[in-house]
Amino acid sequence: MNIDDFKINIKKYDPLKNVAICYVTVCDLIEIRGFQARYTELKNPPNKAQWIVSPPSVRARLKANKYFWIVNILDRSLWHQLQEKIMNEVKIYINF
Repeated sequence: MNIDDFKINIKKYDPLKNVAICYVTVCDLIEIRGFQARYTELKNPPNKAQWIVSPPSVRARLKANKYFWIVNILDRSLWHQLQEKIMNEVKIYINF
């Protein structure tokens, strides 16, 4: 499996919060919904703004700030390539 097997579809973009919701289709067979691309400022130095991509997640019951990922891509290099591809698609979508 390589990065060309993944297709990105931007479903929603909120310009006030700078958040995009993306669907990822794998091999034209499986659609994974809920990837988020967020343009945010990092809390740790250097405090620069950048795009952060997170996979679909659900909030744990009775836990205020605890989230669990629904999708976990075990191949780290493939995950980083997918993050880059999602960021590029969002930048094209909003003409960044």
